[in-house]
Amino acid sequence: MRIGLVGWPGSGMTTLFRALGGKAQPGHKGGTRAESWPLVSVDVPDPRLEWLRDLWKPKKFTPARLEFVDFPGIPPAREKGRGELMHALRDTDGLVLVARAFRDPSYPYERPEPDPAGDLASLKSELLFGDYAAVEARIEKLRERLKKPSKTREAEEKELRLLERCLPVLEEGRPLREVEMSASERALLSGFRFASEKPMIEIVNVSEESLGEDLPANACCALLEAEIAELSQEERRAFLKDYGIGEPFRDRLVRMCYEALGLRSFFTMGEDEVRAWTIRAGDDAVTAAGKIHSDLARGFIRAEVAAWEDLHGAGGVREAKARGVFRVEGRDYEVKDGDILNIRFSV
Repeated sequence: MRIGLVGWPGSGMTTLFRALGGKAQPGHKGGTRAESWPLVSVDVPDPRLEWLRDLWKPKKFTPARLEFVDFPGIPPAREKGRGELMHALRDTDGLVLVARAFRDPSYPYERPEPDPAGDLASLKSELLFGDYAAVEARIEKLRERLKKPSKTREAEEKELRLLERCLPVLEEGRPLREVEMSASERALLSGFRFASEKPMIEIVNVSEESLGEDLPANACCALLEAEIAELSQEERRAFLKDYGIGEPFRDRLVRMCYEALGLRSFFTMGEDEVRAWTIRAGDDAVTAAGKIHSDLARGFIRAEVAAWEDLHGAGGVREAKARGVFRVEGRDYEVKDGDILNIRFSV
C-alpha cells in the first residue's frame, strides 16, 4: 500500500518524509507515476508481533509495511510540472495532507503567515476540482461514443450513469468516497483512482517552540521528528524522554494510515519466521491464505486460528493448545485483526 505526502510548497512534506526514514533527493524530476518520486518503506509498529518474535526467536522477522511517497509542494496552476504531479497523486492508495503551522518569511507564495485550516481546506478543494474536471471530461467522451453503435455500449452506459451521479457530489464540494454505491460500482470507480475517493489523513506541521502548547492530536513537529529518526535506538529513547514524547510521530502516523486504509494484520509464526500479513477488513480465510501463497488459496482445506489475545493470555503455544485456544475455521471465516493463522491445504 502506498501513501502520498501532499501539501502546498513550504509545508514540510520532505521533512516529514525524512522523519519516516526517507532520504530527500534534491532536484528529483519525478513523473506521472508515484514510483517516479522518492519512496520509503516503513514498518507498521505492532507490539503483538514483537511479542510473537520474543516467544519464537525466529530466524526471520517480517512486520507489515507501508510505502510513503515524497511529492513536492503543489505549484500554482500555470507552473510547469503541475499536471504530471496531480496525475501522480492518483497513483496512491491514500494521501497525507500536510499543512504548515509555523511562520516562514521565505515562503515563496502568497501567505507567509501560517493558516493550517485554510491550507487543508484549499488542498481538499484542489483535489476535488481535479476529480471534477476528470469526471466531466469522461462524461463528455462517453456521451459522444454512445451516439454510435458499439459492442461495449452496455458497459459504457453503466459507467456514464455512475459518473453522472458523481458529478453533482463534486459540485457540492463533497469527496467521491461519500457517494453511495454498490460494490461493483465502487470497483468500477476505483479504476479511475480519483484523489477524493482515497482516504485522507490531515497533519499540522508545527514549530519546535509550540510543542509545550495544547496541540491537536494530528500535530507534529516534522523537523524535530526528522532529527529523532537519525538517532540510534538508545539516543532516541533518551531524546523522547527529555521532550516528554511517548513515541515517535512516525509510529502514530503509520498506524493512522493503516487504519484509514481499512487494513488489518494477521500473523503466521514459527521458528523460521514470524510475520505480519496485510488484508482488508472483511477478507475471508481463503483471501488471507492467498496473501501467503496462491497455492494455499487454491488448495485451501481449513485454517487453524487463534486470537492473539488468547495466545498471549495463555502465555505460549503449548499452554494455548491445552486450553483449546486454537480452533478450525472454514473458507468463509472472516479473518480478524490479530488472528494467528496456520493454513492447511492440498494441491
